[in-house]
Amino acid sequence: MRSMIIGVGWLLWLAAANAHSEEPPVCGSSTVEGFSNVQIETSDITLHERFFEQVLHADSIQRLDHPQTDVIRVYCLRDVVVVIRQDLRSPHPTGWVQINFVVKNATAIQETLQAAVRESSLAQATQADREKVVRFRMKPGVMRGHRKVDRLEVYGPEGFLIGFDQPKS
Repeated sequence: MRSMIIGVGWLLWLAAANAHSEEPPVCGSSTVEGFSNVQIETSDITLHERFFEQVLHADSIQRLDHPQTDVIRVYCLRDVVVVIRQDLRSPHPTGWVQINFVVKNATAIQETLQAAVRESSLAQATQADREKVVRFRMKPGVMRGHRKVDRLEVYGPEGFLIGFDQPKS
């Protein structure tokens, strides 16, 4: 089951992956009728690139650079297409965006992602610079909907958050 919380910020639902392609990028095997992707705006796409590529190891589906207009990166994150766009003429910070996934083992995901950070160029960054890209918080036994879960929160750049909820047995 997937849920998505949309907060203050620049979040657009698009019919296609972006206005510049005829066919929307496809990722994974799951499809949700009427849902194509999530697009977010950012003021610094390099932070999101580091987060998606070095920490999450998300598949890069598409990279578009339109000089003096925008830069677009498209990733596949757990069968969800995530489009990140930086408007070069008028950049906007992301604001607050949260995507939630139900998982079998939140602790294993945390260990995997923390290992990815240690093995990436982020390991050499200062704590402050590393925290601009990624931060982790494990919250055991929190209520999500009508059930208790162990919740891993992975904070990315500019208010982007991914929640991994592991239902309690």
